[in-house]
Amino acid sequence: MSEFRTLPEWDKAHELTVAIYDLTRNFPDDELLGLTQQIRLACSAVPIKIAQGSHHDEIEAKLDFLEMARDSAIEVEYYLLLCYELELVQPSDYDRLVSSIVEVKELLEYTIEKLSRNY
Repeated sequence: MSEFRTLPEWDKAHELTVAIYDLTRNFPDDELLGLTQQIRLACSAVPIKIAQGSHHDEIEAKLDFLEMARDSAIEVEYYLLLCYELELVQPSDYDRLVSSIVEVKELLEYTIEKLSRNY
């Protein structure tokens, strides 16, 4: 098993990505190349960047990838708000998914701060 799969921030980000893919299956066809694609790309970028960063030995490189993951998480949070306001997401789904992305961001912030202290 790859090292990144043991990281709590990767695990939560991966779970969220699966949930976003499931949610967007029900989006209108006219959003396939718009919001559906954008939120999926942004969300999948989070665990991808965490995984990529985990394979670097240099702390600076790890931090760069974690910061990119955090930026993508912020993007996902916005897309969720947009989906909610366009009534593509039920309030209960919105609350659950926003709670998940906030948790991912907190885990990323914690890891970034911890690595930064050692840099």
